[in-house]
Amino acid sequence: MDPPASSPVSAACAHLDDSFGPHAGDCRGGFDFTLFFQETILTILPAGLVLLSSLPRVWFMWRKAKKITRGGHLATVKISTWIALALLQLAALILWSRLPSPVRTRTTLAAAALTFASSLALSLQSYVEHTRNVRPSSIINAFLFATLLFDIARARTLWLREPYAVSQDKDDDSFDINKENSLAYLAITAVVVKGFLLVIEALNKRRVLRPEYRGYGYGPEATSGIYNRSFFCWLNPLFWRGFQKGRVLDVDQRGDLPELDKHLQAGYNYRRLGDAWAATASGGAKSAKSPYALLLTAFGVLKLVVLSTVPPRAALTALMFCQPFLINRTIRLSQEPITDESTQIGYGLIGAYFFVYVGIAVTMGQYQHKTYRTIAMVRAGLISMIYHKTSTLSLKDIDPAASMTLMSADMERIVQGWQTMHEIWSNTIEVGVAIFLLERQLGIACVVPVALSILSLLGSMVAMNFIVSRQAMWLEAIERRISATSAMLSSMKGVKMCGLKDTLMASMQKLRVDELRISKRFRKLIIWNMVFAYVTQVFAPVLTFAIFSVRARDTGDRTLDTARVFTALSLFALLSEPLASLVMSLATFLGSVGSFSRIQNFLQSDEREDPRKRDPDMSSSEHSLEMALPIVVMEKPSPHAIVIEKADFGWDAEKSRILSDISLSVPWRQLTMVVGPVGCGKSILLQSILGEIPSLSGSVQLGSTSVAYCSQDPWHMNGTIREAILGTAEYDPRWYARVLRACALGRDLKELPNGDSSRIGSGGIALSGGQSQRIALARAVYARREIVILDDVLSGLDTATENHVFHSLFGEKGIFTDRKSTVLLVSSSIKRLPYAGYVVCLDPSGTVSAQGTFDELNHAGTGYISTFSLASRPDWNFRPDDDHFSDDDDTTDVDHPKELHETDSGASVSGSSRAGLPHSQSPERATSASSSSEIPTVNEVDAINTLDSGRQTGDVQIYTYYIKSVGMWPTLIFVLGIVAFVFCISFPTVWVQWWAAENEIRPNDNLGYWIGLYAMFGGIAIVGLTIGCWQMIIKMVPLSGEKFHLALLRTVLSAPMSFFVKTDTGVTMNRFSQDLQLIDMELPIAALNTFTTLIMCIAQMALIGVGSIYAAISFPIVLITLYLVQKFYLRTSRQIRLIDIETKAPLYSLFEESLRGIATIRAFGWQGALEKKNHTLLNRSMKPFYLMYAVQRWLTLVLDLLVAAIAVLLIILVVNLHGTVAAGGVGLALLNVIQFSQSVKLLVTFWTTLETQIGSVARIKSFTSSAVPSEDLPGEDQSAPSNWPQKGAIEIKNFTAAYNEGDVDPVLRDISISIAAGEKVAICGRTGSGKTCLVSSLFRMTSTHSGSIFIDGVDTSTIPREDVRRRLVGVPQHPFLLKGSVRLNADPLGQATDAQIQTALQEVKVWDIVSKSGGLDADIDMLNLSQGQKQLFCLARAIVRPGNILVLDEATSTLDGKTEEMVQRLIRRKFCDYTILAVAHRLDTIMDFDKVVVLDKGKVVEFDSPWKLVEGDGEGGTFKKLWLRSVEEDIEDVPE
Repeated sequence: MDPPASSPVSAACAHLDDSFGPHAGDCRGGFDFTLFFQETILTILPAGLVLLSSLPRVWFMWRKAKKITRGGHLATVKISTWIALALLQLAALILWSRLPSPVRTRTTLAAAALTFASSLALSLQSYVEHTRNVRPSSIINAFLFATLLFDIARARTLWLREPYAVSQDKDDDSFDINKENSLAYLAITAVVVKGFLLVIEALNKRRVLRPEYRGYGYGPEATSGIYNRSFFCWLNPLFWRGFQKGRVLDVDQRGDLPELDKHLQAGYNYRRLGDAWAATASGGAKSAKSPYALLLTAFGVLKLVVLSTVPPRAALTALMFCQPFLINRTIRLSQEPITDESTQIGYGLIGAYFFVYVGIAVTMGQYQHKTYRTIAMVRAGLISMIYHKTSTLSLKDIDPAASMTLMSADMERIVQGWQTMHEIWSNTIEVGVAIFLLERQLGIACVVPVALSILSLLGSMVAMNFIVSRQAMWLEAIERRISATSAMLSSMKGVKMCGLKDTLMASMQKLRVDELRISKRFRKLIIWNMVFAYVTQVFAPVLTFAIFSVRARDTGDRTLDTARVFTALSLFALLSEPLASLVMSLATFLGSVGSFSRIQNFLQSDEREDPRKRDPDMSSSEHSLEMALPIVVMEKPSPHAIVIEKADFGWDAEKSRILSDISLSVPWRQLTMVVGPVGCGKSILLQSILGEIPSLSGSVQLGSTSVAYCSQDPWHMNGTIREAILGTAEYDPRWYARVLRACALGRDLKELPNGDSSRIGSGGIALSGGQSQRIALARAVYARREIVILDDVLSGLDTATENHVFHSLFGEKGIFTDRKSTVLLVSSSIKRLPYAGYVVCLDPSGTVSAQGTFDELNHAGTGYISTFSLASRPDWNFRPDDDHFSDDDDTTDVDHPKELHETDSGASVSGSSRAGLPHSQSPERATSASSSSEIPTVNEVDAINTLDSGRQTGDVQIYTYYIKSVGMWPTLIFVLGIVAFVFCISFPTVWVQWWAAENEIRPNDNLGYWIGLYAMFGGIAIVGLTIGCWQMIIKMVPLSGEKFHLALLRTVLSAPMSFFVKTDTGVTMNRFSQDLQLIDMELPIAALNTFTTLIMCIAQMALIGVGSIYAAISFPIVLITLYLVQKFYLRTSRQIRLIDIETKAPLYSLFEESLRGIATIRAFGWQGALEKKNHTLLNRSMKPFYLMYAVQRWLTLVLDLLVAAIAVLLIILVVNLHGTVAAGGVGLALLNVIQFSQSVKLLVTFWTTLETQIGSVARIKSFTSSAVPSEDLPGEDQSAPSNWPQKGAIEIKNFTAAYNEGDVDPVLRDISISIAAGEKVAICGRTGSGKTCLVSSLFRMTSTHSGSIFIDGVDTSTIPREDVRRRLVGVPQHPFLLKGSVRLNADPLGQATDAQIQTALQEVKVWDIVSKSGGLDADIDMLNLSQGQKQLFCLARAIVRPGNILVLDEATSTLDGKTEEMVQRLIRRKFCDYTILAVAHRLDTIMDFDKVVVLDKGKVVEFDSPWKLVEGDGEGGTFKKLWLRSVEEDIEDVPE
């Protein structure tokens, strides 16, 4: 048979297919690649790359553990399918090998062989990846996706190849390549099989993973494949949960928020970044001294993560610059006649538009997501490093506000700066490429945008020189305000008792106003940068088109036609956007650099030096391993537990020593007491032994690191009583019960509503002073340490309780005696000295005046001890009355709720679960503390607050509330400025379209008219932008900032004490830090961007509609889609944003609590445990932080895909309506599609950002309007006489009160007493009897159930509470000092002269310290007052304050006997005409008082003259029993 004739076309195509091409010319419809190009680039290249990477990858993965459970058939299906694909490729190889060379190309056999080999290699890799990787293989899936597209193109080529006949060499038989088209069929079958492989290889393996790979550290993102992660499908379940009506997402509810993968965990990033920084800091290299050392270290640690962001960002740049080429080709297509070739080109453009815009969507999402992953890692590492550093600081360098500012304000600036970090290099490239392409379009005229770009950069560089310094000034102002706020919140009881609400409100608001004033200097730089960023966008087209047109008119060269105008405008858009972004990115990145420098300075600050030595032969408990700072080992064993040799202690070697020439030895297994007058340095000595105060000379030696410490001012973390006592120790029921009995806590726990599961509040605010002290003491006892250091821990206890506690611990059967503990006890009281085995006396100059056994010092004849004439025989036979101080039932079973809560502070302890330090739980403890959790939840007040603020759906009223806070006129001016700006940058695109159309008729005619108006629009745009930005950022922000801060301040200062018991301090601090920061900075920028972009979108939609009426038809669909997307998105994003804010509160609380008790933490060696807790809380906070940005990327992707749909729809219309759509309309529509694609994406992004940021306003609105009750009640509006109280008579009638509104059982019951003017009345009773509650009631700090309190005949319930508090003179149990000068603290109401203040300070023996530190203008913190000196200072404050009623709440509890005698004389002299009410535990100080009120369980059991109560017949009443116990304890005061 004759061979079929070979057509010239098929012969030419066969020849062309053997060339690189890549275009196949007229072959196969003129729309195909050559076979050689497909085989080399689309087949050999990917197959070769896979073969090179497959074997190393298999070897690497083979060494890892298997991740899947046994069973399952997915692996079998995968391998079978790979083998099937390899067999098809083998068949294709055989068929190709039988074809003669003219039919195939030079690379056909190589391509077929490599394809077959790659399938075999990938079948092995597929099995290894399936069994040893938690997620589907990215390499295999990427290869399958890319080669599937290539194989489809190749199958099409083989299907469309024309017949081409050749003769065989011998028998002259012919071979038809298309005979049954075997190769095409094989190719199509292989495509189907590969498509099936693509699906099964992408399947999630989470269900078949082993349990350990499905939990902590392996969230849905970590186990998702490349397609799932590219399109953020792993977030869809989260959106569905958040969208469900009535569903409230909870960070602690398992399954609500996805788990973070291990690379985002705090511990992981802390180890990496912390170790790298430690190596840099300890290396001594010059780089460590650079202000950018920490920044460079972070880049070095995260270099792979940072570099992984480069490919998607580079791909995004390339795809963005495809747009002007597509526009140019589309406009030319619309001008060409309709032919088959133009139709084919049109279909190609549709595919190109789809590829470019979908590619932009995916690459944009991945680029931004990788950026935020980097940010999350940096945040986790830096916050952990800051917390670790705080645990190593010296006591004098600890400033909670500084740490809080670093981890909040500075961290936010780092987040903002790193968001646009990659924009700096990519925008630079984009600007250069845009200028190059503009030169190709407009020639020499492109110099204009270059010049303007340089001008913009230079202008912004001027501002950048000031950014770091001005931001630092602003942050320092924030730090001052936060520091003052923290001090205020920690002393609210004293603030209220002293009536300082108005004073604090004025001073705190002044700090806020100063902060906002300082911030204006920084904000002006933002506006400056913003204006320069838009100069190029506005004026570059004007000047460039002007120069091009003038030159074209003068030379007769090409003029501005439609294609050139819109291509150039698209390039201008691609120039101005990155240029504006570059300017703003540089500014924000420099801001982050400044914050990195601040954090670096903090990390490089001096650490506490611990020069103590430890005896190597002494056994140390396991707890010693937790000591964060090394203790130098002693050279030889010591017979003493603590040895100090010729040591001087102080903060600065050049200044006077606090303690000098100290030499003492503390013997093992005995009680050693340290005594001395107030201010002699007793507490300083203990802190020096703990290594907290530097040793300027001499040495401190410790025999063991097993140390327990209880400070004079008890330190507690918010949690339950049991957690406070246990610390990090295991729960031992028997030992726990014994400790409770010894510390007289059984009866207190019985009276609490939840027993030892009752919450103590921040700083133990829910406890009375005695309860707080005994719980802290119980913690030291429970720890079972070898050395126990106690700082005046018995001073706040009544005589009976103190007696019980002392003998239960130090008596013959006491715990410390049984355990042979070494105890060092500082005491302001000397009555326990006979029990001490060794005594150390300090004199007022800070030196050891005497030391030795008690008998030696007592019989010395001279010295501090001998002046007291104490008896030498202690009463070792005393037996503590456990029945009186313990619960009748088992003291360990005290969790059953009771409705009575009698504490001296009295508040009902309730709130959310919150654990103390992390430690193991036994089953018993888990039962007892069932209400507790390792992780704190949002407290009840906060939860109500956030729910009321529209957690899912938002509230339009919030926007009106915000607008009202700034005023209507400022808002109107802002709106008009932005509208003018948007109109004047949008309308010019229509203007240049008209101009280009005019040029078609009259080229370059009337240029002055066209260019002049064009320039006018640009000028108005810049002016409108400046006015709008100035109005929002400079005018409106301070207005809202001042009003919101004042509202918060007024709400907090007016809140009842129960609010501070129930609400964690960190939650309230979060309002003043995080919420206000968002309102100051992020909210106005979001509002500005949202409104501007909204107007821009409206304008661009109008322009697209003008260009293509058919495209405008799709707008309703687009708008409906946008509405549905935002509705679906916002329900979840709002909640995540609110959770993000809320979960930062526990972090703030932990920082503040840790810094407040750092000496206790270091003494116990709890740094490691608290660091673990910080990591836990940080991981909890990282979930919403990371997910917030992840869901925003989901939204960006969806919007980009929507824009892609609009663009593809438009090009389909252009192709199908070819010849009916004007070129100018096409250009106008396509240009605005590019701009609209950016604007609509930015609009929804900004809007959703605004919706989440407005949550801060919602929280403040709810907080200030409904969530927090005010203590001020209706009817409290009568004005008291100006001289009230004139006499000071007090009458309490049938008074019943509780601490909390709504408490069923009151703390005080039916109190009726009458106190005449000028009488001195003492209030007595055991700890927890209601003494402080009665005092608080005088200051209107409790909730009255019934009855009244009259002062000089005026019912105090009818007068504003603050007025009552200002008229009374109160001295609280725990001294508090305000942030500020000595003058402010001594006279906060500003009513005394400097001479009166100085006289008062001299009276209390504090003036010498003040004068040495700089007088009345000195900062109060610089005085370093001891606890006793602070009490004396508060007494001086009372002296200078006018009034007739003095209330003392254990105001001398920490004073030594001699100082207390001086104070008692001073009180009787200075306040001789006052009515005095004094809460007293030391009964000898009140025996000359006129009356005594004795309380028990909230009732008055006795009220009479103290001597009458004592001299009664028989055993007498309660007071007599208290008196007799006191006398028994003091009987040794009488010498033998």
